[in-house]
Amino acid sequence: MRAHVDTVVARILLGFEQGRGRGGAENALLVAEYVEALEGLPLAVIQAAASRFRDKTTILRWDPAWRPSPAQFADEARQGLIPLRAKLVHIRQILEAEVYEPPSDQDRAKVQAAAAAWLNRGGETEPGRPRPTPEAVAAAREDVLHEHGAKFREVAVGSLAQLHARIKSKAPAQEGAA
Repeated sequence: MRAHVDTVVARILLGFEQGRGRGGAENALLVAEYVEALEGLPLAVIQAAASRFRDKTTILRWDPAWRPSPAQFADEARQGLIPLRAKLVHIRQILEAEVYEPPSDQDRAKVQAAAAAWLNRGGETEPGRPRPTPEAVAAAREDVLHEHGAKFREVAVGSLAQLHARIKSKAPAQEGAA
């Protein structure tokens, strides 16, 4: 793997280093710095970053007049990982998704039987408690409505009387000012 990364880096640096007069040891040291910065990154990501540098289509801002530093090269490679990681997350979500099995005809029959039994269990909603008739429910609603209406009248009539008294008390003062 390290030899492959070395080859990719040496190839990208070749275009920047032509005519610079470096020796083999200096070039090996330079390539080693890049290889160290790219350690742990997949080879395909490194190759894609090298290709973007050659094509001058980098993801991150870079001045093509200068050779990218080892850190810039590594950052560009990591930026190329982001869409791949997003795909991996999506794939992982798909693979770990819960499988839903539609209910069988037997399951549906059981649910329908349970619902029918609940609806037809007689005059009790809970053991010992009779089910109210529709008329009793309507009468209870009517009683609650009348109770709330009476409370509203108490508050509203008192408030309206107070409001009327305040308006009357301020009316002579306003007439004198006009």
